Amino acid sequence: MAGQSGSRVVRHARGRQGAQTRGTRAACEGCPALCCRDLVIRILKPRTRYEVEELKWHVQYDTVRVFIVGNRWHLQVRGKCMHLGPDNLCRIYGRRPDRCRRLNPPNCERYGEYYDVMLSTPDELEEYVRKRKRAR
Repeated sequence: MAGQSGSRVVRHARGRQGAQTRGTRAACEGCPALCCRDLVIRILKPRTRYEVEELKWHVQYDTVRVFIVGNRWHLQVRGKCMHLGPDNLCRIYGRRPDRCRRLNPPNCERYGEYYDVMLSTPDELEEYVRKRKRAR
């Protein structure tokens, strides 16, 4: 994602096979704990110039991305959960937060792209907003 030019537009791989028919444990087996590596926060779609500029300020950091799924916008901050062990297993699994318990393969990056649009730089965000405005 880093260092790419132009926004990356990818459709969901809906109807994935394999992980849907297996239990969550089996679907997670062998995974390098991808869901424990990024913080995702749902945000409102920017509607004003000020909101676009604020969001552009966020994506100037190399650890921050904005992605869109359907009409829902999200801020993604790259990082690693403090409870993730070197073996990629949760050190507090039995008492992990409810948010972690709700994670459900195959709706994760292990099984394909989880977004429709990924915006990694201020220029990509500006271009995306400009194109959407023209399309209206």
